[in-house]
Amino acid sequence: MLILACLVGCTSTPRAVRPTAAAPQVTASPAQSRYGPFSGQPLGPDSGIRLLVGGDGPADRAPAILDVDAGASTPVTGLPDPDPRVTLSTFVHGRHTVIVVSGPAVDQGRLYLLKGDKARKLATGWYAFPAFDDSGFWITDRPVHDGPCTVRKQAEDGKVLRRPRWSHCGALPFLDTPYGLHTRHRDESILLTHDSLRKTGRYPQIIAATSQELLVRQRGGNLALVTPGAEEERPIGRPTGAGEIKDGEVSPDGRYIAVPFLAPTTGPHERLDVRVLDTKTLQWAHLPSMPVPVDVKTRRMRWTPDGRLVLAGAFVTTTDAYPRESDHTSMIATWRPGEQTLSIRRLPVNRQTSLAIIIP
Repeated sequence: MLILACLVGCTSTPRAVRPTAAAPQVTASPAQSRYGPFSGQPLGPDSGIRLLVGGDGPADRAPAILDVDAGASTPVTGLPDPDPRVTLSTFVHGRHTVIVVSGPAVDQGRLYLLKGDKARKLATGWYAFPAFDDSGFWITDRPVHDGPCTVRKQAEDGKVLRRPRWSHCGALPFLDTPYGLHTRHRDESILLTHDSLRKTGRYPQIIAATSQELLVRQRGGNLALVTPGAEEERPIGRPTGAGEIKDGEVSPDGRYIAVPFLAPTTGPHERLDVRVLDTKTLQWAHLPSMPVPVDVKTRRMRWTPDGRLVLAGAFVTTTDAYPRESDHTSMIATWRPGEQTLSIRRLPVNRQTSLAIIIP
């Protein structure tokens, strides 16, 4: 289990200077929906999207790669034999898909890197995520029972690039940025230096990181694009007062940041509302067919290299304001900035199936 937090005594960020700027605007789509259903035009036959299906939970069956266009699945090879005592967890970072094998039948967590439909062991540890410049992988681990946790950096072939450094088990990073390793502690986002894991900055919440700025939620709930280490920021109006802000996704060119807002609904669902910030114009676009109820466990969102935003999960398919479990269907959707409608397709999997969007 991954526990995220940080050490004590984080340094604060410099006082920001608020430049004058026009008030940001929200670009609304004519296809907005208050309660659903999730709708749009049919997704074309050449989407090129692949999903890792069944990559989370008890490993009583092998996960598989689903080709969305062909509707065919290929089992993933290279993982331990299916075992209900073992748990698989899948994490996608950019173009890298990491599968963590853990549980009482495993002495120590094993980390696998997915290549095509084959999984190859990357390391032993708790968690792995790539360096922001693709120079290797950061591995968090507790190598000795009841001992200290460590953070190390290694190449894909196992070569150690940065020797393990001790870290409090509640202070393990989970994402790399150009400004440092990102972790959370007591509802705060913390940046740690790459070399010594020393705290270099803290914010109420880092939502996303581009190559030049951080999108952060400030105290009081307002948003801003901040340049770490510089006394300047670009204030951004919050596009909606409803919902809790979750981690955003940055487009490959760094211009757009897709930000999910989640609000509770009846049952084990949440209402998803996705807004996309244009970091050049500071305007927000509202995704068509939003907000919509979605199964919390299946919600996924990624950008493709060609600039499409992809959403996957179990979405509501009725106009009922209080949807039942059976009203949800596993679906995939794509959208490009400027489009007025989503492109969607139903998936040939159970609505409770875990999904991960694989980036080619």
